[in-house]
Amino acid sequence: MTVDPGTISPAALLGTFETPLWLPQYTGGTWGQWVLSVILLPASRGYWGIPYATLGSAVLTGPVHDGDTTWMSIVPMEVESQEIGIAAARGHTVVLGLGMGWAAANVALNPAVERVTIVERDPNVIALIAEQGVFDQLPAAARDKITVINADAFDWRPDAPVDSLQADIWAKVVESGKWNDIHRLQANIDAASVYFWGQEMELYRLACREAGGVPTDLSDADVERLAAQTGLPLVLSRQAGLAARIAARARWWTPNKDGWWEA
Repeated sequence: MTVDPGTISPAALLGTFETPLWLPQYTGGTWGQWVLSVILLPASRGYWGIPYATLGSAVLTGPVHDGDTTWMSIVPMEVESQEIGIAAARGHTVVLGLGMGWAAANVALNPAVERVTIVERDPNVIALIAEQGVFDQLPAAARDKITVINADAFDWRPDAPVDSLQADIWAKVVESGKWNDIHRLQANIDAASVYFWGQEMELYRLACREAGGVPTDLSDADVERLAAQTGLPLVLSRQAGLAARIAARARWWTPNKDGWWEA
């Protein structure tokens, strides 16, 4: 169920969930095929499995090949799933996919980041964020780091070395072919470090492939080894017990069918 959004305060809608990340204010509306609105949401689970009492969520709905879907929402799961990449951003950071703008804004707020290049292929999304004044709500020092480019992420090439790549161009946290996408993107961009949305669950896909099924014993060393085998300079959480957390949370975020990891 959606409600008349008026002025949307995502932080207020998050209820018992707290985050150190900055969240902008929005106003509901329609831009081309994109709709920014609020849905009622009495509870929501975080990326790492903890359930929270919430009031609702700001959501951005837009086109996919077979209709419309939610491309981004400000819920505990999506906020927590961006925290590792935002914290690791540095130097010249490239953000692929503008979405609702809040993730890129937090990259700009990271003091280790000097320049933020955002690549977004849909001009209506760019217009939406501009009219919402999302980046205008930032301090000038962070706002001045940001450049938005209208281009397809798979075609774009940087004009200067890239220290950090943050990619979120998918509608689902787990999607077949995502590893191929990341390799294509990195071949063009050659970033010194890479983080992409759903990375932990995609590493779990690799663990399942290696084990021929759900792994019975996944260690942090296994996760690091699998990450290294991709040939990508992936950023991993340095918090101990990452593998156990990934395995436990995969029940929530991966498809509920045998053999999903082969796709």
